[in-house]
Amino acid sequence: MPAVDLTLLNTRVQSLQLFRSDPRVYLAKLDDLLVLYTTEKIKLGENVPIQTLLPQKNIPDLVLHKIIETFPSLAAEYPDNAVYLSDALWGREHLEFKLLAIHLLMSLPSSQWQEIGSRLPRWTAETDEELLRKTILDLLARSDIDNIRPLRAYIEQIFTSQDQTLRKLAFQSLVNMIEQKDFNDLPWVFRIISPMIKEASLPLVRELSQIIIALIKKSEIETAAFLCDMYQQSNNEKARKFIRKVTPLFSAEKQNILNQVIAQY
Repeated sequence: MPAVDLTLLNTRVQSLQLFRSDPRVYLAKLDDLLVLYTTEKIKLGENVPIQTLLPQKNIPDLVLHKIIETFPSLAAEYPDNAVYLSDALWGREHLEFKLLAIHLLMSLPSSQWQEIGSRLPRWTAETDEELLRKTILDLLARSDIDNIRPLRAYIEQIFTSQDQTLRKLAFQSLVNMIEQKDFNDLPWVFRIISPMIKEASLPLVRELSQIIIALIKKSEIETAAFLCDMYQQSNNEKARKFIRKVTPLFSAEKQNILNQVIAQY
């Protein structure tokens, strides 16, 4: 695939912004832009990894990235147009359009979180493509959801899914969320993982351990207190076994506190 002329690309993307006030015209101009970088047929000998079973236009990542960079300003200035465009792009079959739809939807301002909350569960249910699901959950992990109940409910719902692949992605997303600098609502995380700790099968132990590691980095004292309380208040042997297993992840001081509780019960 030939190299992208960055100066020309920037000019074309900036020209696209002139049509943001009319979503139908913008969509047509976006199509015109993407056609210039589309290579639907892979040349013999090119080694292109298969990411998805969806049809692809094989548009260079740089082109998609430059377009996505303009989405926050589009969504802030024309939120209704952004919602329209997100739906239109998601309705198309090619991978690149769906990725653009996800990024545009997640660029909406906080006043439009209801629009996001109503679409994410539906879009996740409509696709079994791991790449799309991962994109949704990665962007969600970096979003400010501290006071957004619909999105919190969506995340909690994923952990009850019977789809193991989706649940695994949800664990990764929760770890990413905890690691965000501005995320501090650990009681919400504790509430999510409490029932899972009580049912900690071998696959769950691995996933939950990663969450505990992220929680320790965020606040070791709160995480230790949470596990101490759970050990004292729960007679669930799976939960107690898990807590004993993760105790070595803590500092020596917190290990001593946990071990004292473990010795008493």
